Amino acid sequence: MAGEQQPNDKLTRLLASGWSIAGYSTTMMATGTMTHSVLLQKEHVLISATIVAEGDHEIGRAFTMLAPAPETKKRRF
Repeated sequence: MAGEQQPNDKLTRLLASGWSIAGYSTTMMATGTMTHSVLLQKEHVLISATIVAEGDHEIGRAFTMLAPAPETKKRRF
C-alpha cells in the first residue's frame, strides 16, 4: 500500500544508513502517471532515485549512482 515503508526497500535502507535527501521533484504525465525523482547525497556521492506510480500503484523504481567526475590530467597537444 502507498506510504508504507517496507523493510526490504532500498530507499529506506539508504536513508537509514546516513544518506540525506538533497532534492525532490514530481512530474505528472498526460496519462496520469506520476514520476517522483529523489536526489540522495552522502558526502560527495549522489544517487538519483526515480519512482514511477499510477495512483497508489507503484510501477517501477530505478537507482542511478552519480558522482563528481574524477580529475583528469590535461591533454597536451
